[in-house]
Order: sequence, then structure tokens, then C-alpha cells
Amino acid sequence: MYTYYNLIADVKNLEKMGAKIENIGKTVAGVSIPSIHIGDYSPNQIIIQGAIHAREYITSELIVRQAYHTITRYGSTFKGGIYFVPMINIDGVALCQYGLSAVPVLKRSFLTDVNGGSTNFTLWKANINAVDLNTNFNARWGTGTQNIKYPAPANYIGPYPESEPETRALVELTNRIKATLTISYHAEGQEIYWEFYQVDPEKSRDKKIGEEFAKITNYKLIDGTLGSAGGYKDWCIEKLKMPAYTFEIIPSSVSFPIPSSALIPEWSKNKDIPYKALNLILV
Repeated sequence: MYTYYNLIADVKNLEKMGAKIENIGKTVAGVSIPSIHIGDYSPNQIIIQGAIHAREYITSELIVRQAYHTITRYGSTFKGGIYFVPMINIDGVALCQYGLSAVPVLKRSFLTDVNGGSTNFTLWKANINAVDLNTNFNARWGTGTQNIKYPAPANYIGPYPESEPETRALVELTNRIKATLTISYHAEGQEIYWEFYQVDPEKSRDKKIGEEFAKITNYKLIDGTLGSAGGYKDWCIEKLKMPAYTFEIIPSSVSFPIPSSALIPEWSKNKDIPYKALNLILV
């Protein structure tokens, strides 16, 4: 399994290869959230982020591999820039992978209670405040069909929009760099989501880019919101009017915890997505 310790080792190695590293914020437990920047700092900057859901840490491994591939194939400087944020929900990932021993002592009773008394957290999606980060953004917050209003392993919207430090870190990065496109990697489904109440001309623009991604990956492009609200993609589209996408990798037939071997058939489909995404949005 791909852990935060693996991520830190890879971040240091990528820095030696020419990538620029920065911490974009801290988690509930005070852990620094690293980002990897490749390219120049001209106006077109995109974000590739993953592991916003704890149990989907397979996406962190994919994104780090994308960063290695990008810098190896295209170099460390090119027109526009790509921010790779492989693991947003670091605390949740640690809880999912290692159980209660990986989280602060003061959180352990709370998390066990939220988890129905079980100490098995392998299916956990939330952060260690039991907030589902992908429902915590200020985009029709609390109106999603699966949203709930109490702490839970998944789908709890939080006490208010952007209540969580991990959410705020991603919002602040996106605003600061004036991102022009974002991709959020999730698992599972082999689908691409692109829509959140846009109207033309943005809707036509966003669908056209989504169609290009679908051709490259052979994933199904999904029209409509399907009851989504409060997600990072949703916020990027509604508040910043940018094209934003959720990629669901890995077939739904694969059970959690997803093994690294499941990335093998996904790699060729996704390895060039960051660089191609940057060039689809360059103006």
C-alpha cells in the first residue's frame, strides 16, 4: 500500500530531479500537505489531486507516478505548470491503513464511536473529524442526495463549508495560483464527471475537454450531477468557472483495499493526462 511515508520519500526524490516542492497547509493532526510543481509559473496552472477520500489512497500512488513520468518525459520546465497534490486526506489515509494507532489519542474514542464501535477503518472515507472532505466545499453545500449532517465514515458535510483544514488548503492553493483546470482522482468506476450546473459557453468548453479525456482513457463520460454537491470539482466549476473533472479509476469489481497491482491496466491510460490536460487549456 502507498503511505504518507512513501509520499515524503518520493517528494524528496522529485525535488532532486527538478520539481518544486511546497507544503500547501496542514491536516487536522498538524501534518504538512505537500505539493509537487513541474513546469514554469506562467498564467496557465493546473491541479491534479488525489486521496481526498481516505480509502482511495491508490490515487496517491498514481499521481506520484504521473509526476515522475512528467518530469522524465517533458522536463522540469515547460509552458504552464502542473501542481500535483497526491494526498489531501493524509490523516484519513493513515487511519484507513494503520487504524487508531495512527491518529492522536484524543481522537480515538470519537472515531471508534463514529465507526459503530469497530476498530476496522479500511473502508473509511472521511478525515479524522469524520467529515467527508469532498462534501465540505462551498458549492451548494449540504444539498447533495447522499449528504448527511452528523459525523460519519462518509458523506458528512461538516459543520459549515470549508470547516476542515484540508479543504481550506486546497481552496487556498487553487485561488492563489489562479488555476485554470483541475482533475480529482477517485476510485472506483472508470468514469469521468465534468458537469455541475454550468451554462454555455463554459458547458460546451468543459464537455469538449471531457470528451478528449474520455478518448484518451476509454473511461465513460458522465453527463449530469447525479446528486453531487460540495465537492472540489463542484466548487471549481461553480465558483471559479473553470473546467474541473473527477476521474474514477479502477473497475468497480475491485474491492477495497485496492492493491497496487490494480494500477497496472490504468497506468497507460493516465500517465500523460496531466501534461495533455495542461495543453488542452493553454491559451
